[in-house]
Amino acid sequence: MDFSLEQLACNIAAGQRPALARALSLAERDPASAAALLAALADRLGRAHVIGITGPPGAGKSTLVGVLARQLLAAGHRVAVLAVDPSSPVTGGALLGDRFRIGETAGDDRCFVRSTATRGSLGGLTGAAGQMVRLMDAAGFDLVLVETVGTGQSEIDVAQLADSLLVVFPPGLGDELQAIKAGILELADLLVVSKSDAPGAKQACQALQGVAPLWRKAPTIHPVSALSGEGIAELVAAVLDRARDGRSSARPPAAAPALREALAIMRCEMDRHLPFLPAAGLTIRLPDMEPNGGSLTLEVELDAAAAGDRYALGTAVGALVVLAADAGLDCGVVPATAANGTVRMVLTRR
Repeated sequence: MDFSLEQLACNIAAGQRPALARALSLAERDPASAAALLAALADRLGRAHVIGITGPPGAGKSTLVGVLARQLLAAGHRVAVLAVDPSSPVTGGALLGDRFRIGETAGDDRCFVRSTATRGSLGGLTGAAGQMVRLMDAAGFDLVLVETVGTGQSEIDVAQLADSLLVVFPPGLGDELQAIKAGILELADLLVVSKSDAPGAKQACQALQGVAPLWRKAPTIHPVSALSGEGIAELVAAVLDRARDGRSSARPPAAAPALREALAIMRCEMDRHLPFLPAAGLTIRLPDMEPNGGSLTLEVELDAAAAGDRYALGTAVGALVVLAADAGLDCGVVPATAANGTVRMVLTRR
Protein backbone atom coordinates (compact mmCIF):
# COMPACT_ATOMS: atom_id res chain seq x y z
CA MET A 1 0.00 0.00 0.00
CA ASP A 2 1.18 3.52 -0.72
CA PHE A 3 -0.51 4.94 2.39
CA SER A 4 -0.40 4.09 6.07
CA LEU A 5 -3.10 2.40 8.10
CA GLU A 6 -3.26 5.56 10.21
CA GLN A 7 -4.01 7.67 7.14
CA LEU A 8 -6.56 5.15 5.94
CA ALA A 9 -8.27 5.28 9.34
CA CYS A 10 -8.40 9.09 9.17
CA ASN A 11 -9.90 8.97 5.69
CA ILE A 12 -12.57 6.47 6.79
CA ALA A 13 -13.44 8.64 9.78
CA ALA A 14 -13.76 11.59 7.41
CA GLY A 15 -16.36 9.70 5.39
CA GLN A 16 -14.27 9.12 2.26
CA ARG A 17 -15.91 6.33 0.28
CA PRO A 18 -12.74 5.26 -1.61
CA ALA A 19 -11.02 4.77 1.75
CA LEU A 20 -13.82 2.49 2.95
CA ALA A 21 -13.65 0.51 -0.30
CA ARG A 22 -9.89 0.03 0.17
CA ALA A 23 -10.39 -1.02 3.78
CA LEU A 24 -13.01 -3.61 2.81
CA SER A 25 -10.62 -5.05 0.22
CA LEU A 26 -7.93 -5.13 2.91
CA ALA A 27 -10.22 -7.16 5.18
CA GLU A 28 -10.73 -9.69 2.39
CA ARG A 29 -7.03 -10.27 1.72
CA ASP A 30 -5.20 -9.35 4.95
CA PRO A 31 -7.25 -9.80 8.15
CA ALA A 32 -4.29 -9.00 10.40
CA SER A 33 -3.87 -5.53 8.85
CA ALA A 34 -7.64 -5.02 8.93
CA ALA A 35 -7.61 -5.84 12.65
CA ALA A 36 -4.93 -3.18 13.18
CA LEU A 37 -7.03 -0.70 11.20
CA LEU A 38 -10.08 -1.47 13.34
CA ALA A 39 -8.00 -0.94 16.47
CA ALA A 40 -7.20 2.57 15.20
CA LEU A 41 -10.94 3.14 14.66
CA ALA A 42 -12.02 1.64 18.01
CA ASP A 43 -13.67 4.84 19.27
CA ARG A 44 -15.99 4.87 16.24
CA LEU A 45 -17.26 1.30 16.63
CA GLY A 46 -20.48 0.00 18.15
CA ARG A 47 -22.88 2.62 16.76
CA ALA A 48 -24.46 0.81 13.82
CA HIS A 49 -27.40 -1.58 14.06
CA VAL A 50 -26.59 -4.66 11.99
CA ILE A 51 -29.51 -6.30 10.17
CA GLY A 52 -28.92 -9.80 8.85
CA ILE A 53 -31.10 -10.99 5.98
CA THR A 54 -31.01 -14.68 5.12
CA GLY A 55 -33.18 -17.40 3.65
CA PRO A 56 -33.16 -20.06 0.93
CA PRO A 57 -32.05 -19.34 -2.65
CA GLY A 58 -34.71 -17.60 -4.69
CA ALA A 59 -36.53 -16.20 -1.66
CA GLY A 60 -36.18 -12.62 -2.97
CA LYS A 61 -33.52 -11.48 -0.48
CA SER A 62 -31.69 -9.12 -2.84
CA THR A 63 -34.91 -7.48 -4.02
CA LEU A 64 -36.03 -7.08 -0.41
CA VAL A 65 -32.68 -5.56 0.56
CA GLY A 66 -33.02 -2.99 -2.21
CA VAL A 67 -36.53 -2.04 -1.13
CA LEU A 68 -35.53 -1.83 2.55
CA ALA A 69 -32.47 0.28 1.74
CA ARG A 70 -34.53 2.80 -0.21
CA GLN A 71 -37.14 3.02 2.55
CA LEU A 72 -34.47 3.47 5.23
CA LEU A 73 -32.76 6.18 3.18
CA ALA A 74 -36.12 7.95 2.79
CA ALA A 75 -36.43 7.85 6.59
CA GLY A 76 -33.14 9.78 6.88
CA HIS A 77 -30.73 6.97 7.70
CA ARG A 78 -27.26 6.22 6.35
CA VAL A 79 -27.29 2.65 5.06
CA ALA A 80 -24.48 0.26 4.14
CA VAL A 81 -25.13 -3.07 2.43
CA LEU A 82 -22.83 -6.09 2.44
CA ALA A 83 -24.13 -8.62 -0.12
CA VAL A 84 -22.42 -11.99 0.15
CA ASP A 85 -22.45 -13.97 -3.08
CA PRO A 86 -21.34 -17.50 -3.93
CA SER A 87 -17.79 -17.67 -5.26
CA SER A 88 -17.02 -18.15 -8.91
CA PRO A 89 -15.25 -21.50 -9.36
CA VAL A 90 -13.04 -19.81 -11.99
CA THR A 91 -12.05 -16.46 -10.49
CA GLY A 92 -12.99 -16.90 -6.83
CA GLY A 93 -14.89 -13.61 -7.00
CA ALA A 94 -18.55 -12.82 -6.35
CA LEU A 95 -20.55 -14.95 -8.79
CA LEU A 96 -23.93 -13.21 -8.94
CA GLY A 97 -23.12 -9.55 -8.29
CA ASP A 98 -25.99 -8.84 -5.90
CA ARG A 99 -25.42 -5.08 -6.10
CA PHE A 100 -27.12 -5.15 -9.53
CA ARG A 101 -30.25 -6.76 -8.12
CA ILE A 102 -30.30 -4.50 -5.07
CA GLY A 103 -30.93 -1.53 -7.34
CA GLU A 104 -30.05 2.14 -7.70
CA THR A 105 -29.46 2.96 -4.03
CA ALA A 106 -25.72 2.88 -4.65
CA GLY A 107 -26.07 6.26 -6.39
CA ASP A 108 -27.02 7.91 -3.09
CA ASP A 109 -24.04 9.25 -1.09
CA ARG A 110 -25.75 8.05 2.09
CA CYS A 111 -25.72 4.46 0.84
CA PHE A 112 -22.75 2.17 0.27
CA VAL A 113 -23.16 -1.25 -1.39
CA ARG A 114 -20.43 -3.88 -1.43
CA SER A 115 -20.57 -7.37 -2.92
CA THR A 116 -18.16 -9.99 -1.63
CA ALA A 117 -17.66 -13.69 -2.26
CA THR A 118 -17.87 -16.53 0.24
CA ARG A 119 -14.48 -17.82 -0.98
CA GLY A 120 -15.40 -21.29 0.20
CA SER A 121 -16.68 -20.30 3.65
CA LEU A 122 -19.74 -22.15 4.90
CA GLY A 123 -22.52 -20.59 6.95
CA GLY A 124 -23.71 -18.12 4.31
CA LEU A 125 -20.98 -15.50 4.91
CA THR A 126 -17.38 -14.80 4.00
CA GLY A 127 -14.72 -15.13 6.68
CA ALA A 128 -14.08 -11.39 6.40
CA ALA A 129 -17.71 -10.40 7.01
CA GLY A 130 -17.23 -9.45 10.67
CA GLN A 131 -14.40 -7.05 9.93
CA MET A 132 -16.19 -5.62 6.89
CA VAL A 133 -19.32 -4.87 8.91
CA ARG A 134 -17.29 -3.15 11.63
CA LEU A 135 -15.51 -1.04 9.01
CA MET A 136 -18.89 0.09 7.68
CA ASP A 137 -19.85 0.93 11.26
CA ALA A 138 -16.67 2.97 11.70
CA ALA A 139 -17.42 4.84 8.46
CA GLY A 140 -20.55 6.29 10.08
CA PHE A 141 -23.37 4.19 8.65
CA ASP A 142 -26.07 3.80 11.28
CA LEU A 143 -27.70 0.75 9.65
CA VAL A 144 -25.77 -2.10 8.02
CA LEU A 145 -27.70 -4.69 5.98
CA VAL A 146 -25.93 -8.03 5.55
CA GLU A 147 -27.43 -10.31 2.91
CA THR A 148 -26.20 -13.90 2.94
CA VAL A 149 -26.08 -16.45 0.18
CA GLY A 150 -28.98 -18.90 0.28
CA THR A 151 -28.59 -20.81 3.54
CA GLY A 152 -29.84 -24.08 4.94
CA GLN A 153 -31.22 -24.98 8.32
CA SER A 154 -27.89 -25.14 10.18
CA GLU A 155 -25.88 -22.37 8.50
CA ILE A 156 -26.22 -19.68 11.17
CA ASP A 157 -23.11 -17.48 10.97
CA VAL A 158 -25.24 -14.42 10.24
CA ALA A 159 -27.11 -14.90 13.54
CA GLN A 160 -23.82 -14.39 15.37
CA LEU A 161 -23.10 -11.17 13.49
CA ALA A 162 -26.46 -9.40 13.36
CA ASP A 163 -28.32 -7.36 15.95
CA SER A 164 -31.59 -8.11 14.14
CA LEU A 165 -32.03 -11.22 12.03
CA LEU A 166 -34.63 -11.28 9.26
CA VAL A 167 -35.29 -14.73 7.81
CA VAL A 168 -37.02 -14.61 4.43
CA PHE A 169 -39.43 -17.48 3.86
CA PRO A 170 -40.87 -17.72 0.32
CA PRO A 171 -44.16 -19.43 -0.49
CA GLY A 172 -44.24 -22.60 -2.52
CA LEU A 173 -41.46 -24.51 -0.77
CA GLY A 174 -43.63 -27.60 -0.77
CA ASP A 175 -43.49 -29.28 2.62
CA GLU A 176 -43.77 -26.32 4.99
CA LEU A 177 -43.30 -28.54 8.03
CA GLN A 178 -39.95 -29.68 6.63
CA ALA A 179 -38.99 -26.10 5.83
CA ILE A 180 -39.68 -24.83 9.34
CA LYS A 181 -37.75 -27.47 11.27
CA ALA A 182 -35.35 -26.27 13.98
CA GLY A 183 -32.51 -24.27 12.49
CA ILE A 184 -32.05 -20.76 11.18
CA LEU A 185 -35.78 -19.95 11.53
CA GLU A 186 -35.59 -20.48 15.29
CA LEU A 187 -33.01 -17.70 15.55
CA ALA A 188 -35.08 -15.15 13.63
CA ASP A 189 -36.11 -11.88 15.22
CA LEU A 190 -38.46 -11.14 12.32
CA LEU A 191 -39.90 -13.71 9.91
CA VAL A 192 -40.60 -12.33 6.45
CA VAL A 193 -42.90 -14.18 4.05
CA SER A 194 -41.82 -12.80 0.69
CA LYS A 195 -43.87 -12.62 -2.51
CA SER A 196 -47.05 -12.26 -0.45
CA ASP A 197 -49.03 -11.63 -3.65
CA ALA A 198 -48.06 -15.07 -4.99
CA PRO A 199 -50.07 -18.31 -4.65
CA GLY A 200 -49.20 -20.18 -1.50
CA ALA A 201 -48.26 -17.12 0.55
CA LYS A 202 -51.29 -17.50 2.81
CA GLN A 203 -50.44 -21.11 3.53
CA ALA A 204 -46.81 -20.19 4.31
CA CYS A 205 -47.97 -17.54 6.81
CA GLN A 206 -50.32 -20.04 8.46
CA ALA A 207 -47.55 -22.63 8.75
CA LEU A 208 -45.24 -20.13 10.44
CA GLN A 209 -47.97 -18.77 12.71
CA GLY A 210 -48.59 -22.27 13.97
CA VAL A 211 -45.02 -23.02 14.98
CA ALA A 212 -43.32 -19.65 15.71
CA PRO A 213 -44.87 -19.28 19.22
CA LEU A 214 -43.08 -22.50 20.21
CA TRP A 215 -39.65 -20.99 19.61
CA ARG A 216 -37.74 -19.06 22.24
CA LYS A 217 -38.00 -15.72 20.45
CA ALA A 218 -41.53 -16.14 19.08
CA PRO A 219 -40.68 -13.87 16.13
CA THR A 220 -43.31 -11.69 14.50
CA ILE A 221 -44.37 -12.63 10.96
CA HIS A 222 -44.42 -10.06 8.16
CA PRO A 223 -45.93 -10.93 4.76
CA VAL A 224 -44.42 -8.55 2.20
CA SER A 225 -44.34 -7.99 -1.53
CA ALA A 226 -41.43 -6.03 -2.95
CA LEU A 227 -43.40 -5.72 -6.20
CA SER A 228 -46.58 -4.17 -4.79
CA GLY A 229 -45.10 -2.71 -1.61
CA GLU A 230 -47.50 -4.65 0.61
CA GLY A 231 -46.19 -4.95 4.18
CA ILE A 232 -42.93 -3.08 3.51
CA ALA A 233 -43.76 -0.06 5.66
CA GLU A 234 -44.69 -2.30 8.59
CA LEU A 235 -41.47 -4.29 8.23
CA VAL A 236 -39.35 -1.12 8.12
CA ALA A 237 -41.13 0.17 11.24
CA ALA A 238 -40.39 -3.10 13.07
CA VAL A 239 -36.72 -2.94 12.11
CA LEU A 240 -36.39 0.69 13.21
CA ASP A 241 -38.14 -0.08 16.50
CA ARG A 242 -35.49 -2.67 17.25
CA ALA A 243 -32.71 -0.30 16.23
CA ARG A 244 -34.05 2.53 18.43
CA ASP A 245 -34.46 0.19 21.40
CA GLY A 246 -30.94 -1.13 20.96
CA ARG A 247 -32.26 -4.68 20.90
CA SER A 248 -29.66 -7.27 19.96
CA SER A 249 -31.06 -10.64 20.92
CA ALA A 250 -29.40 -12.49 18.05
CA ARG A 251 -25.82 -11.42 18.73
CA PRO A 252 -23.71 -13.45 21.17
CA PRO A 253 -21.55 -11.76 23.82
CA ALA A 254 -19.04 -9.29 22.41
CA ALA A 255 -16.11 -11.49 23.39
CA ALA A 256 -17.15 -14.33 21.06
CA PRO A 257 -16.71 -12.54 17.69
CA ALA A 258 -13.43 -11.03 18.93
CA LEU A 259 -12.06 -14.48 19.70
CA ARG A 260 -13.28 -15.88 16.39
CA GLU A 261 -11.59 -13.00 14.58
CA ALA A 262 -8.37 -13.62 16.51
CA LEU A 263 -8.48 -17.29 15.51
CA ALA A 264 -9.04 -16.34 11.85
CA ILE A 265 -5.96 -14.10 11.95
CA MET A 266 -3.89 -16.83 13.61
CA ARG A 267 -4.98 -19.34 10.96
CA CYS A 268 -3.84 -16.95 8.23
CA GLU A 269 -0.47 -16.61 9.96
CA MET A 270 -0.16 -20.40 10.25
CA ASP A 271 -0.99 -20.85 6.56
CA ARG A 272 1.66 -18.26 5.73
CA HIS A 273 4.45 -19.69 7.89
CA LEU A 274 3.56 -23.40 7.91
CA PRO A 275 2.52 -24.01 4.28
CA PHE A 276 3.01 -27.76 4.63
CA LEU A 277 0.00 -28.14 6.92
CA PRO A 278 -2.70 -28.69 4.25
CA ALA A 279 -0.51 -31.29 2.56
CA ALA A 280 -0.13 -33.03 5.93
CA GLY A 281 -3.88 -33.52 6.08
CA LEU A 282 -4.37 -31.12 9.00
CA THR A 283 -7.64 -29.29 9.57
CA ILE A 284 -8.52 -26.65 12.15
CA ARG A 285 -12.16 -26.05 13.01
CA LEU A 286 -14.58 -24.83 15.65
CA PRO A 287 -16.80 -27.60 17.04
CA ASP A 288 -20.51 -26.85 16.62
CA MET A 289 -21.76 -25.21 19.80
CA GLU A 290 -24.21 -22.66 21.09
CA PRO A 291 -22.85 -19.21 22.06
CA ASN A 292 -22.30 -19.21 25.81
CA GLY A 293 -23.63 -16.20 27.69
CA GLY A 294 -20.74 -14.16 29.04
CA SER A 295 -18.17 -16.67 27.77
CA LEU A 296 -14.62 -15.52 27.18
CA THR A 297 -13.46 -18.84 25.75
CA LEU A 298 -13.44 -20.47 22.33
CA GLU A 299 -12.86 -24.17 21.75
CA VAL A 300 -10.78 -25.16 18.72
CA GLU A 301 -10.20 -28.61 17.27
CA LEU A 302 -7.04 -29.53 15.37
CA ASP A 303 -7.37 -32.79 13.50
CA ALA A 304 -4.90 -34.84 11.46
CA ALA A 305 -6.41 -37.20 8.93
CA ALA A 306 -5.88 -40.92 9.41
CA ALA A 307 -2.82 -40.77 7.18
CA GLY A 308 -1.87 -37.31 8.32
CA ASP A 309 1.46 -36.17 9.69
CA ARG A 310 1.40 -36.25 13.50
CA TYR A 311 4.56 -34.14 13.59
CA ALA A 312 2.68 -31.45 11.65
CA LEU A 313 -0.11 -31.66 14.20
CA GLY A 314 2.31 -31.03 17.05
CA THR A 315 3.88 -28.15 15.13
CA ALA A 316 0.47 -26.58 14.57
CA VAL A 317 -0.42 -26.87 18.26
CA GLY A 318 2.82 -25.17 19.22
CA ALA A 319 2.33 -22.44 16.62
CA LEU A 320 -1.20 -21.75 17.83
CA VAL A 321 0.03 -21.40 21.42
CA VAL A 322 2.73 -18.91 20.37
CA LEU A 323 0.40 -16.88 18.14
CA ALA A 324 -2.24 -16.79 20.88
CA ALA A 325 0.31 -15.42 23.34
CA ASP A 326 1.28 -12.72 20.83
CA ALA A 327 -2.42 -11.80 20.58
CA GLY A 328 -2.82 -11.54 24.35
CA LEU A 329 -4.74 -14.80 24.65
CA ASP A 330 -4.21 -17.89 26.76
CA CYS A 331 -4.22 -21.15 24.85
CA GLY A 332 -4.20 -24.60 26.40
CA VAL A 333 -4.79 -28.22 25.43
CA VAL A 334 -7.93 -29.83 26.81
CA PRO A 335 -6.82 -32.81 28.98
CA ALA A 336 -7.29 -36.28 27.56
CA THR A 337 -8.00 -35.07 24.02
CA ALA A 338 -4.56 -35.46 22.43
CA ALA A 339 -5.33 -38.85 20.97
CA ASN A 340 -6.35 -40.42 17.65
CA GLY A 341 -4.86 -37.50 15.77
CA THR A 342 -7.19 -34.93 17.32
CA VAL A 343 -6.28 -32.18 19.77
CA ARG A 344 -8.85 -29.90 21.38
CA MET A 345 -7.63 -26.54 22.59
CA VAL A 346 -9.25 -23.58 24.37
CA LEU A 347 -8.53 -19.93 23.62
CA THR A 348 -9.23 -17.62 26.53
CA ARG A 349 -9.38 -13.84 26.57
CA ARG A 350 -7.20 -12.53 29.40
